[in-house]
Amino acid sequence: MCCQYINIKEAATIAEAQDAFSYPQIGIDMSNSRKVTMDKKISLTALLFVFIFFCLSMTALAASDVEWVEKQGAAKLYWGDSVTVEDYVIKAEDFSNDTVFVSISKEGGKLKTSPLSEGMEVVYDDKIKVCAKKIDPNYETITKNGKEFKTKNWNPYAELNVSVRGEPSFEIKIETNKDTYDSKSAGDSKIDVSINVKNNGDAEAKDIVLTTDTAGVELLKGKTEYINTRVLKDEALKPFNLTLKTPTPWEDADFNITAKLTCLDIKGKKYEYEGSKTIKVEKKWDLIASKSFSENCHMGELVYVSVIVRNKGICDINNIVLNDSIVSGMRLQEDTTLNKTFSLKAGETTEKVLKYTLIPESPGEFTFPTATATFTLPNGQSKEVSSNNSGTVKINGPNITVLKNVDKQQLNTGDILNVTVMAQNTGNVNANVRVNDTLPPGAELISGETSFKQILKSGGDSKNVTYTLQMNREGEIQLPACKASFYDLDKYSGEVNSDAPVVHVGTQTSQEGNNTQTEGTNKSNQEGNNSSALVQIGGTNGSTNESTNESTNGSTPGFDSLSFVIGLLAVTWLLSKKSV
Repeated sequence: MCCQYINIKEAATIAEAQDAFSYPQIGIDMSNSRKVTMDKKISLTALLFVFIFFCLSMTALAASDVEWVEKQGAAKLYWGDSVTVEDYVIKAEDFSNDTVFVSISKEGGKLKTSPLSEGMEVVYDDKIKVCAKKIDPNYETITKNGKEFKTKNWNPYAELNVSVRGEPSFEIKIETNKDTYDSKSAGDSKIDVSINVKNNGDAEAKDIVLTTDTAGVELLKGKTEYINTRVLKDEALKPFNLTLKTPTPWEDADFNITAKLTCLDIKGKKYEYEGSKTIKVEKKWDLIASKSFSENCHMGELVYVSVIVRNKGICDINNIVLNDSIVSGMRLQEDTTLNKTFSLKAGETTEKVLKYTLIPESPGEFTFPTATATFTLPNGQSKEVSSNNSGTVKINGPNITVLKNVDKQQLNTGDILNVTVMAQNTGNVNANVRVNDTLPPGAELISGETSFKQILKSGGDSKNVTYTLQMNREGEIQLPACKASFYDLDKYSGEVNSDAPVVHVGTQTSQEGNNTQTEGTNKSNQEGNNSSALVQIGGTNGSTNESTNESTNGSTPGFDSLSFVIGLLAVTWLLSKKSV
């Protein structure tokens, strides 16, 4: 506020001129006229002093309204020293007696210079204030003729208090009754919002405007703009409340609610503050597939499986395609289709879309595959969900296997054959196992046992026996499969068979194989052995000498070549039999 000063003498002259102009001189008592004029001068002078006092009072009042915040207390500055407070530089430019000359600068530019005595202060633009708390001229004192004299300043200093104008600062907190809202739930149909505002600054604020942005969420109750004329330092406003309608997005979405506050300080400077709160709103559709099954079963028991689908959303879903698959290690009890197409209205649940029964083929732990449902939402989006409770089922029971091995596949009539039978339990339950083996026709048991009974523990326990046979019958002999029966304490029982190995028995087959192999590999060096072998074979094929002479004399053209081919084929046949 500005004050305009008027010269009192000029005002009196003006008053006299007005009196002379207003009152005619003819017929008027001059003494009365002078008295009136004097009264007017006194009144005008009193009015002028009242006006000046009012202007000075308003100026002082405006300055006193500034809320100062001390940033630097008792900063001790010697001649030429400076101190920086925020962006301002305060420097002790000079000293004179009990006075310090202080300058205020910013960004290299000097803003104001003023002499200060103790207790005095200088203010620049109501933004910064410097007060001289103490000034010590530090005179040099000398004594002359018994008297002390102060001759000059000796390193004087001043202690200054520096303050800046306080500013308002608002804290804005936005609170909601929940952080996450389910658009499908009737209980989450609205969002209650509370906005709390507090001035945590160092000065009051005025012309406050609070504006709320609901991020596009529909407003049901309350206002999005509030106006307040004045908020003092440390003052908290009454909470601003509003109610929003919960949106229904197709996908989970975040909504950021913000509140922006603008205000002015005592000098008209504008400030802006903001607070925010993010809430999550879950999607409007929700299709859930649940797959249930028996968690623990025993071998011989059935595993029942079912799939249920529920539409928990608030929109209908049509043409849902559900697909399922069986776990490896089990088989369907009956031929069943494991896919189905159907539709569900909002909130509708199916009663076991799929239902089937499985038969475990072996004990162990089995992880069921998830069932999947594919569909298209009303907005055209394609989606797929899986059953949310896929898990593991444990099948208890023994797992018995029987192996039957022989020590050779090719032997002569009357030769010995060693047979080994082994039973093993790879299941997770102990079992009582009985093994019975039988002899092939024409075989004689020489030693050993062909049967046994043993409790085999779970986890791979095994037992094996070996017995010896004399093979008295020629030909290709298939040994009977060994049979093993078992049962456990849960009354699960069964029977398993081994493989049926094949052996080749016979002198003729063995000698013919040896003869042809010799002829094919080293005919010239093994003639004696070949002739002996051919004699043994010749009982059915004719004279060996005739064959030999014909081959030697070459009386039959091409016979040598034919013999070589026959011998080569015989060697090939023998080697293939031995590999078997």
